Amino acid sequence: MAIDNVLVKQAYNEFVQEKKAMNLSELTLSTYELHIKSFVDSNEFWDMSTSLLNKDLYQWWIEDLKEDDNKKDVTVTSYARSVRAFLYWLQDNQYMDVCPLQLPKYQHTIKVCYTDDELATLLRKPKTCSEVEYQTWVFINLICATGMRLSSALNIQVSDIQRKEHSVYVQYTKNNKAQVFFVNDDMLSILSKYIIQFELSDNDFLFCTAEKKQLAKRTMQDNVATYNRKLGVEKTSIHLMRHTFAKNYYIKTKDIYSLSKILGHSTIGTTEKYLSDLGLNLANAVAYNPQAIYGKKEQPKKRRGKITVK
Repeated sequence: MAIDNVLVKQAYNEFVQEKKAMNLSELTLSTYELHIKSFVDSNEFWDMSTSLLNKDLYQWWIEDLKEDDNKKDVTVTSYARSVRAFLYWLQDNQYMDVCPLQLPKYQHTIKVCYTDDELATLLRKPKTCSEVEYQTWVFINLICATGMRLSSALNIQVSDIQRKEHSVYVQYTKNNKAQVFFVNDDMLSILSKYIIQFELSDNDFLFCTAEKKQLAKRTMQDNVATYNRKLGVEKTSIHLMRHTFAKNYYIKTKDIYSLSKILGHSTIGTTEKYLSDLGLNLANAVAYNPQAIYGKKEQPKKRRGKITVK
């Protein structure tokens, strides 16, 4: 029997505090907040007893979400997964009667990755370009070579690059577990010359503004979209570059265990799902080397506000 004197807003605050204690990332916490507030705000549940929450209210809320033309089926499922986690937490703490909760089904599609031709276009060294375009090209090379997330890349500082070890230490990750990414000679050369070109010091963010401030996620997303389209590549998703790395790495190595470590997944099951979404059923972390396949040696020089790469 559920406890009937606990308000939803009180339980929600407890839930959030517990998740923070588990050291979940800010991104995960903000996602929980967005999704759960959508559910609670829908019928103004905040001052209602948690004991009154039930399966029907959950299902009615999902049906309302489905009526929103701006939300795709996969988005509705994502919202429902967060709310279900909260409701199950309520059940585990006897704040709500136990009841099974189903996730809405959605049409699974295969993600279409960047093609070899598109990678060749994006990773080909520019001859003359602006400093923003040069920075964007370096960023694209790093993502395609390592499969790291956008947020992780933007938090890299110059001191995190260990040239002798051929590695990049990533202190900020989605699951709050620091990672080491091994980079090949080509990628290390690109990073080294970029750092010299932009006169970056050890404490500077690798991808920063002209004022040496950390570059915002939206800014880099816009820069990549502009860069890709200028080269005739309509795909602009940075996360799709991570998917493309995963697909090509697995095809090359058939090593799902190393891939799982590189992607920072907590379980092999997550990586299997990842590959399934790509249409595919750290012994050598640089087995897949996009620079060696698509790129050429580069030597950036500055000419009156333009970057020349030879």
